[in-house]
Amino acid sequence: MASYLSPQLRRLLGYLRPYALRFGLGIILVAFVALAEGAVALMIKLAVDFVLNPAATSSRLPIGTIPWNGRVLYLNDYFPARIHNVWTVFTFTLIILFLAKALAEYIGTTSIQYSGLAAVTDLRNQVYARIIRQPIGFFQHNPTGRLISTAINDVERARFALSEWLADLFQKSFTLVVFLAVLVGINWKMALGCALLLPPVAWPINKYGRKIRRSAENSQTRLGDLSQILQETVSGNRVVKAFGMEQFEIRKFREAGKKLLHENMRWVRAAVITGPLMDLLGAIAIPLLLLYARQQIHLRVMTEGQFFAFLYAMFNAYMPLKRIGYIYQQLQAVTGISGQVFSYLDLPEEKIEQPGGTPLAPFSEEIVFEKVGFCYDGDSGNVLEDIHFRARRGEVIALVGSSGAGKTTLVNLLPRFHEPTFGVIRIDGVDIRGVSIKSLREQIAMVAQENILFHDTVWNNICYGLTNVSKNKVIAAAKAALADEFIEEMAAGYNTVIGERGTRLSGGQRQRIAIARAILKDSPILILDEATSELDAESEMFVQKALANLMVGRTTFVIAHRLGTIRRADKILVLEGGQIRESGTHTELIARGGTYARLHDLQFADDDMLAPAVPADSNAASDSL
Repeated sequence: MASYLSPQLRRLLGYLRPYALRFGLGIILVAFVALAEGAVALMIKLAVDFVLNPAATSSRLPIGTIPWNGRVLYLNDYFPARIHNVWTVFTFTLIILFLAKALAEYIGTTSIQYSGLAAVTDLRNQVYARIIRQPIGFFQHNPTGRLISTAINDVERARFALSEWLADLFQKSFTLVVFLAVLVGINWKMALGCALLLPPVAWPINKYGRKIRRSAENSQTRLGDLSQILQETVSGNRVVKAFGMEQFEIRKFREAGKKLLHENMRWVRAAVITGPLMDLLGAIAIPLLLLYARQQIHLRVMTEGQFFAFLYAMFNAYMPLKRIGYIYQQLQAVTGISGQVFSYLDLPEEKIEQPGGTPLAPFSEEIVFEKVGFCYDGDSGNVLEDIHFRARRGEVIALVGSSGAGKTTLVNLLPRFHEPTFGVIRIDGVDIRGVSIKSLREQIAMVAQENILFHDTVWNNICYGLTNVSKNKVIAAAKAALADEFIEEMAAGYNTVIGERGTRLSGGQRQRIAIARAILKDSPILILDEATSELDAESEMFVQKALANLMVGRTTFVIAHRLGTIRRADKILVLEGGQIRESGTHTELIARGGTYARLHDLQFADDDMLAPAVPADSNAASDSL
């Protein structure tokens, strides 16, 4: 069987191994269901030839003959001697048969479906874990909508394959085998005649299966495009509305939906052709069978009961065969879809730990960048080049420069979001590439320009990444971040759900929640990346006070375009073209008259021009007169 399965499908079925016992039980039970359905065909023969036939004189119900010794098996032999009436034996047998069949079908199907659902749950968890453990660069090159589509939609299609379709496939396969055996047992010549019609059915199933696989893969790509459009327009809804682009985005979504429709219809047309083709062949086979059976009954080679049993078995073999063809095509579709899922699973994870990596000791002295350079994979130029400086414990290091100078990239090297292409970064003399990432990142806290808050309570957002934190510590962190007051004013206080990305809070409130989170983490190294750039004057005042509380006793790296916020920094590094062009205090750099002084003069000149005019004092005006 494995040779008929694609590598993707075999890999998908491999997720059933942990549930093999329950899965095996389910297979045994659905096999029993198939045997019970085959037994029903034999019961039809008994019903027509003995129970409903007034001319029948025998009180015994023959159910078959053992081939190797010719012994006839009678249904009566399995009942007590006092139960001998034909109708009674037949009725009790039918009731017991259907009760056993129903129970076996329920337990067997649920066992197989549980195994499939549990396997898909494991697959979904693995996909999510592999995506979340990718390096930062992965998320810069893969749209969020497509990642969501793969982790949710593609895996959901795999759920059908491993649960519903798999249970159905085993049940219908066993049913087909049993009814084929019944057909051969009743009249092997008629069974052979029916079998001659199978090749014309099998050929298009296999041919269109490959087409379905390709179309399904393209269909999921189109669905990923839809997810990406939806994700972008929902998260950027204010921009869409501000520019009046609702109709444009609607047209864009409709066009993507139309492409998805065309791809879906390509594989739907291929999938549904099997059923009509089999119906057509059935219309040819049945009249021929009736003609042949009429002659056999006339010659008393076959009884009416045998014919009706054959007809029942043939129709019940036809339906599983039709269903198996449909399931085969759906599995081909899943094969195409699962390719993207497994492509993510095959990606190497971020190198969390180097072999032999040791925990980083608590930071106590200094951080040193030694001749550090960096370039992105595939890029021709260096983003950073020859970066060399040191930051002692408790110092504030400010990074300034124009957009694209490499400021954010530089600070991202410290927690190893990226690895330096050249040079070394040392903390207390230890190369950070030789320490565990977990111990390194435990000593670093970050507050960025756009802090990500989760759709959860204020409490859980402040405690993010920490467990068993006392209430007093959380409240103390919130007070130090000047957030406790507005939190207590909320309807549920610290248990208030703040919405996706904290949308129910103002920009200043979101920043103060993020600062409280950093304070609670209590890391000795702090990175502030444009933490106040998008705030109004009042919010900035609160956030600056909260940041001052956060920075006390910590080595802080500050990225800022507003130069007035970094005048008190112990060292200011001016980046230009990925290199440090100037270094010193605010006073030293102003006196030097270089790039920093020019940026400072330009910024404050702009502030003077944008400042509102101050009306003249009326008393001064009268005095001048």
